[in-house]
Amino acid sequence: MTSYRLSHWLPQAAMVLLSAASLHAADEAETQRMTLREAILQALQNNTDIRVEDLGRAIEAEKVKVAKQDFDVKLEGSYVFQSIDTPQNAQDYVATGGGTSAPNNPAQPILGTPNIFEQRNHVGKLALSNKLSTGTEVELGTTLRVLDNSLNRQLPPSLFNPEWETFTGLTITQPLLRDLGMKGNLAEIRIAKSNAKIADYEWQARTASVVAEVMKRYYDVVFTLENIRVQKDGVALADKLLEDTRKRSKEGVAANNDVVVAEAGVYQRKEEALAAEMQYIERQNALQLLFKRSEDVLARGTRIVPVDGLNPEVPNTNRSTLMNVALDKRQEIKQAAETMNVRSAQSDMARNQSRPRLDLVASGGFHGLDGGFGDTYSRAFNGQGPEWTAGMQFSVPLNWDNLKAAKRLAKGQVNQAAVLAEKVRLQVLLEVDTVLSRVRIDQQRLVAARKSREAAQQSADAELKRLQQGVSTSYQVLQLQRDYSQARSRELATLADLNKDIADLYLTTGTLLEKHQITTEPAPQLENVKLKPTNGVVPAPVPTPVAEPAKTTVSVPAVERPKKTTATRPVADKPSFAERLGKMFRLRGSDAQ
Repeated sequence: MTSYRLSHWLPQAAMVLLSAASLHAADEAETQRMTLREAILQALQNNTDIRVEDLGRAIEAEKVKVAKQDFDVKLEGSYVFQSIDTPQNAQDYVATGGGTSAPNNPAQPILGTPNIFEQRNHVGKLALSNKLSTGTEVELGTTLRVLDNSLNRQLPPSLFNPEWETFTGLTITQPLLRDLGMKGNLAEIRIAKSNAKIADYEWQARTASVVAEVMKRYYDVVFTLENIRVQKDGVALADKLLEDTRKRSKEGVAANNDVVVAEAGVYQRKEEALAAEMQYIERQNALQLLFKRSEDVLARGTRIVPVDGLNPEVPNTNRSTLMNVALDKRQEIKQAAETMNVRSAQSDMARNQSRPRLDLVASGGFHGLDGGFGDTYSRAFNGQGPEWTAGMQFSVPLNWDNLKAAKRLAKGQVNQAAVLAEKVRLQVLLEVDTVLSRVRIDQQRLVAARKSREAAQQSADAELKRLQQGVSTSYQVLQLQRDYSQARSRELATLADLNKDIADLYLTTGTLLEKHQITTEPAPQLENVKLKPTNGVVPAPVPTPVAEPAKTTVSVPAVERPKKTTATRPVADKPSFAERLGKMFRLRGSDAQ
């Protein structure tokens, strides 16, 4: 019965091996030796997830500048040309000098058809306005009107034609309730800055996640490549057993059935070797998915040969220390803290906007009138026509409850953000605990797998000696040799799992980028991001890995942040009138923060 089953199975195995061999022959992919660091570098340069998050950082950085625009000094101007022909009623006609034509009574006007009062005016305005972080709004402006009409064309009694009329003055609006204070006015900037930090932390977290995934898939490739060698060793053992069995069969020591069993063992080992090779192809393609581009794969196939091996060493696994490190360095916790800052700023803004509006408005300036541009401003600055005003304006909604709704909403969002932050802390701590447990268990598994492999090797060697002594069978030897190969594979798989656990340990504690000395750069400027798509792939800035350290134990470099520089403005010995007026605009809302 056993002989029949083996003879029935052997042709099918031969067909499988031949078809696999033909596929292998058709595979003309080139091999590429690659270290773990090289794989990480390519992922940092080509991974699309990192690029998307990096562009997100640039977008949020630009939003900060947009939020600061409210506190920028603005230059505003307008110009209007007026062509007005107004039919005058009796009152307007007399007011403009009409009604002196009656010879007997000069005060009695002679009214025929309505008189047309013509105006051809040029009206322009130029002003500098600025909103301070305290909510104060300041406007320094001048209005120029060039008037040409039916009245001033009569010289005399008119003095100038056209008349150049100006008003130059300063207007200050000071909120007393709504829009008062830096908290409410700078809330948008605080929100934008926190969102920029959140995007930066998200980018760092995504980068670390991609690096960890590269490491784990690289370890999978190392395992599958080593497992191919294990399976080939099993094939070699089976071939050696078949050769010895054939010799012993010719000598009459072994039965013919033993030869068939040995041949079946060879084919079975080859099948397992081919399965291991297929697993290697699948795993290395999964690794290439993290950093290859479609055009590269289309041009030529690549089989990655890992240079670095698996490392049985385990870093410090003190539970309390690692949990404190995770609470300090995990990007998710920092994101949660910035989210709370966003909610707090929103609450400050809502609290400010829930107040009624009460503003103090004051203005002052000088009028000027003359027959030319320079003359009218000269007269104005000489105090020809002073003007000043002061007053209050207010706005109070009648539905007070609706006004307070935004304040209550913001307060609820602050409480919600605090609850979510606590949830993130708990999740981080449990992730560290889970990974630590996996590390310790896989350490024990590795010890057990090593003992199992040593015992399986001793059993296979002993059974082979018994076969040579004629007290065992080829089948029993094959089974023990197969157990030995499986024990070797399990040991390799456990070691790969341990290395992947260590990668997860660095990831969950937030130290993975520091471990590989990957420094984070400031968010790129959108104008510096060149969008030159290649088959749908858009290049973007990536994290910068520093040079490979010479020692195994490396120190973590500090992350450099861009230094703020404050430009200084030279002050003239004798400031001009315009410079004295400009002092009130130097306080910028963004700088005040």
